[in-house]
Amino acid sequence: MHRLALLASLLLALAITGCAAPVRPTPTPLPPTPTPVPQGAPAVQGADRARLAAWASAWEAVERFRAEITVIDQSGRVQQRVQLAVVLPDRLHAFQLDPATGQPTLEWIVIGDAGWIKQGDRWQLGQIRGPLDLAQLYDPSSLAEARDASAGGATVTMEELAPETLDGVPCQRWSITVTPVGQATNRITLWLGQDDQLPRQLRTEYPDGSVLLLRYWGFGEAIEIQPPAER
Repeated sequence: MHRLALLASLLLALAITGCAAPVRPTPTPLPPTPTPVPQGAPAVQGADRARLAAWASAWEAVERFRAEITVIDQSGRVQQRVQLAVVLPDRLHAFQLDPATGQPTLEWIVIGDAGWIKQGDRWQLGQIRGPLDLAQLYDPSSLAEARDASAGGATVTMEELAPETLDGVPCQRWSITVTPVGQATNRITLWLGQDDQLPRQLRTEYPDGSVLLLRYWGFGEAIEIQPPAER
């Protein structure tokens, strides 16, 4: 899974350099992510492969959502919390939260390759350090990692668990293990809305004992992300 790397790149990319003459940016579509061509035996086959395809199809229809990313260390202590409002493909409004109090400590707005960061009571405009692939915040196909087993892919298992309700939404619950060749196993638990097959929570437990937790909601909200009125 690449979501820890995504969080790190998100925080780094939102570091901006000031501009003397702020201008309203034009949204810039992100470049497409190349799709690998399988050359060997797929790590996921049969009914499980069909499930991944159905989950991916449901996600392709998503245009707007909210999410919270929480990073938990080996001792169970929260290290990072970031709340996001996302309009795909390239609009983001993010808050970094204090892990202890939950209060915002930093705020960003990203539109295309332009970003604003709020420092104190003022917004500062700058350039983003590289494009953000916001669709990676949930990517059903990556649950299988490299699907080309002959080229050093992963072993994947999928097991349906007892259903649960999250935030009032009845959910299917799946246990997924991903074991890259020659590496330790990542253990994933995925909660999907029973009616819409959209993610409500994704918990990844890494071999070192750390945890990455992503929560999702707001799929039906009319989220709009515009440059800040205050410069």
